[in-house]
Amino acid sequence: MINIVPSEASELPIDGLAMLVLRDITVTHTDNEGRYLYQYTEDRQNGYGTNPSAYNAIAESVAWLRSQAMIAHKPLDNRADSILVTRWGQYALTLNLEAIRATGRLQDNLHPLIAVRARRQFLLGEYENAIFVSLKAVEVRVRELSGFSNDAIGVALMNQAFKKDGPLADPAAPPGEVQGTMMLFSGAYAVLRNPSGHREVEFDDVTEASEAVMTASLLLRMLDKIECRLKTKE
Repeated sequence: MINIVPSEASELPIDGLAMLVLRDITVTHTDNEGRYLYQYTEDRQNGYGTNPSAYNAIAESVAWLRSQAMIAHKPLDNRADSILVTRWGQYALTLNLEAIRATGRLQDNLHPLIAVRARRQFLLGEYENAIFVSLKAVEVRVRELSGFSNDAIGVALMNQAFKKDGPLADPAAPPGEVQGTMMLFSGAYAVLRNPSGHREVEFDDVTEASEAVMTASLLLRMLDKIECRLKTKE
């Protein structure tokens, strides 16, 4: 059982406690959720059996692990509450809590154009590559929607595409918004994509890296709306 007193179990954030539980499940080779939770209701020596909030917290953490696909039902096991530690769960045990939280942000709702590749790179710990492929997808999409040739690249492409009267600028938007959109795309490319294209960049802040990928996802969703507007004009 996890080496933590009941009062601390009740106070820990659910994901922090869940990772302790996951490690415990792995070490003890637990394969049944019911049996695992039962030991806490019976653990009076350490105080769990007389502290409902503590073992309730353990139960919540197990539910969280299932919701995050870190544990799953064991195939060919007739027990409804069987436990299998998934590949993601096994990998999560090698990460710190900050990295787990950052990676979790990319598990859902990334734009389809970057979801598979960026997520795979991120899960491998290749944060720079994840950002690189995400911003490259933005560049390719801007070029396609603008109708520019492959010679149009980088910040210059963003400025040409989104400047006033540019092919992607919204003629109905206020001038400040048009300029802001241009600056958003060109700034994101200059700060997040350009450095990786010219030198080795170490993203030692995993939260920052995940948010860079999410920024690319946001830009791609903005481009989806721009595409709809352009098609409406046709």
